Amino acid sequence: MPPSLGLGRRAASKPLCRDSVPLAPVNPPSPSLKPPYPPAPLFPLPQSTHAARLPAGLTPEDWQRLRQAAHVLPQVLQPDDLDEGSDEALERLGAIQIAKAAAGGRPSRWILPQHVAVALAQLQATPMANDLRPRLQARWQQLESMGLQREGLLFTRLCQQPLQLAHEGWRIELAHRVPVPEEPVWAFFRDGDLAALRRALGQRPPYSHGAELTLHLNHLVARSEAMGKGTQLAALLVRLQAECSVAMPFEDLKAALTRAQDRWEQAVGEQDRLASLGRELAFRGYPDSFEAARQLSRRVTLYLGPPNSGKTYAAFEQLAQARSGAYLAPLRLLALEGRDRLVGRGVACSLLTGEESVPAENARVVSSTIEMADTREPVDVAVIDEAQMLFDPSRGWAWTQAICGVPARELIIIASAYAAPALERLLALCGERPERRVFERKQQVQLLGVPVPMAHLQAGDAVVAFSRRDVLMLRDQIAEAGHRVSVIYGALPPEVRRREAERFAVGASQVLVATDAIGMGLNLPIRRVLFSTLEKFDGVGDRTLSVSEVHQIAGRAGRYGLHDEGFVSVLKESEASSLKKLRELLPKEPRAPRDFKAPVAPNWTHVRTIAERMGVKKLYAVLSIFMQQLRLDDAHFAVAELEQMLGLAELLDRRASALSLQDRFRYAQAPVDTRLPQLMEQYETWATAHALTGQAGAPHFVDDVDEHARLDRMEQALRLCTLWLWLDLRFPGCYGHVDAVLDLRSRLNDGIERQLKGRRPLWQRRGR
Repeated sequence: MPPSLGLGRRAASKPLCRDSVPLAPVNPPSPSLKPPYPPAPLFPLPQSTHAARLPAGLTPEDWQRLRQAAHVLPQVLQPDDLDEGSDEALERLGAIQIAKAAAGGRPSRWILPQHVAVALAQLQATPMANDLRPRLQARWQQLESMGLQREGLLFTRLCQQPLQLAHEGWRIELAHRVPVPEEPVWAFFRDGDLAALRRALGQRPPYSHGAELTLHLNHLVARSEAMGKGTQLAALLVRLQAECSVAMPFEDLKAALTRAQDRWEQAVGEQDRLASLGRELAFRGYPDSFEAARQLSRRVTLYLGPPNSGKTYAAFEQLAQARSGAYLAPLRLLALEGRDRLVGRGVACSLLTGEESVPAENARVVSSTIEMADTREPVDVAVIDEAQMLFDPSRGWAWTQAICGVPARELIIIASAYAAPALERLLALCGERPERRVFERKQQVQLLGVPVPMAHLQAGDAVVAFSRRDVLMLRDQIAEAGHRVSVIYGALPPEVRRREAERFAVGASQVLVATDAIGMGLNLPIRRVLFSTLEKFDGVGDRTLSVSEVHQIAGRAGRYGLHDEGFVSVLKESEASSLKKLRELLPKEPRAPRDFKAPVAPNWTHVRTIAERMGVKKLYAVLSIFMQQLRLDDAHFAVAELEQMLGLAELLDRRASALSLQDRFRYAQAPVDTRLPQLMEQYETWATAHALTGQAGAPHFVDDVDEHARLDRMEQALRLCTLWLWLDLRFPGCYGHVDAVLDLRSRLNDGIERQLKGRRPLWQRRGR
């Protein structure tokens, strides 16, 4: 885009300034009357002192013509045309102000006294007309195509000159600018004769410091050659060429070239460190980083089958007989259920989740969430549940870590059959060949031929939706029809989900309304699964359910031992195409993602190693290097989704930099939903206070809400309880107040359950 025509970078036409005074009154006052104001000046100027700068012989009419054309004349200056960019700079140059700056962004306009005559000659050659502005803009563009531009008060011309270096015939194109006289340029603005301008300018002159600059470049290249990194010298040439492509003063260019060579040396050194780092992190040998697991001759069995096939029951039979063991669940709810299963069999079992550690006396087994897997202490039997979650982009890393790293003499991996090839490939990297034990479903789920109206719901039906809002709306509609309803969705705390499931299991409620949370491990007496929709929002947009999701949810129908058969269909009130989609998806077999690589997330060993080897202190930089390095060594593994961790790392580096790198890394793994402003605000407040004082402060949210609040407020408070307890478990002595938080959590659980059991409508727009 060419500069504006008043040096034209921001010029715009505008009427005369309001404070301008007309050249002369139309009807002069009578000599006998005293004029009401002083006589107007012949040359109206924004600054009256500039009248002394006007050239001799200038007429008021010529000045008026110049003022009216100031927005197009190439001789007119604006503050931005000078490096200093101010009216004061133009004032010091002795320029004449034509117009003041105006509200809305129009800059002030000025002209040098020696250019007044040139500007008037321009108007004589190109009178004011509607097409004058585009014509002069086109001439600016022609000048730029020739490499001419105005820099302050000078016109300069871009020149190119090749420099031959000593190393292997290297050649660098140098860009430099030389000043040109302004007279040929003004003549071109008047007549548009490009050939005449070229003749007037003549040949481009050589660079005045060419020999000295060539010597400097040869010195830099020789210094680089001495490093013995000949294969990487080509990258140095690219860097030097990039600097020489920008015209700059000689001393500035020499300094820029030296910095470019310094950066090349740093990059070469960093590549060496990265190569060493890659060998140390050994992503290709990721399983070998778990020494305890590799020292055992693990016997691995895959328990494969659909939901309701008895594979989890069989795994717990094995675990209950073990002298020591671990159950690794995908959800806190299932870890609780696993603990209770074992306790019910007379097996002492501890509980370990992200927010709680509940040791049991003489415990032989630990039931925990998958992220809490212990990769150090050997056990006799370990059970990893729902291992097809390996394919989950955000949490799959936890299954990769557990499968490779759990030190168990006997490892049982429960999964859907379609995950078997990926699991076997991962175990092969561990040097292990698993056995397969296939479980068949006791009875098949049958597809009903027609949708089921909401008015025809029966005891034992489960209606599935995919958002809290839809679950609560359906709950209200079904309750209005007279049914007792249980509710399960992701924002509910595990204790409440469990109570709601128990109410449905014992018949205290007739219909269950749930999200796909029921598709993972919950044992419920469901006879019919009815989809309210086949569409799901996945955080990016609405999409149709996958085959594996449909199978996982539909498979909850017809619980063996409770119902002789199971059925699946859609609500009649769902989208018209829902049944057709279900009919297409249900017969298909789920498949693993194509070209799947097991996801890996950094652990503290990765973070510490990168920080030490690369000399970085910011967590964000460490995680970025981890991602880059794994992509260089990605034959079998891929970087897990770390966007949330990266966002938290940037926040912690900025707001809690006084914390150690290890503490910031712990904070970055916290279960905080970054989409919730209230949760993020508290998280930032606590982390900042911890960094500054060593204490997080008091959990003020304990006093802000109780068990009688709105449903959505109680759910938000429960998230704060979970986050506080999670952080307290990792920073002993910093958080505390655990009894008060646990008491609030218990009361909120009761309050939520009471509301879910009640008849009052729960869906409210403000509670979405």
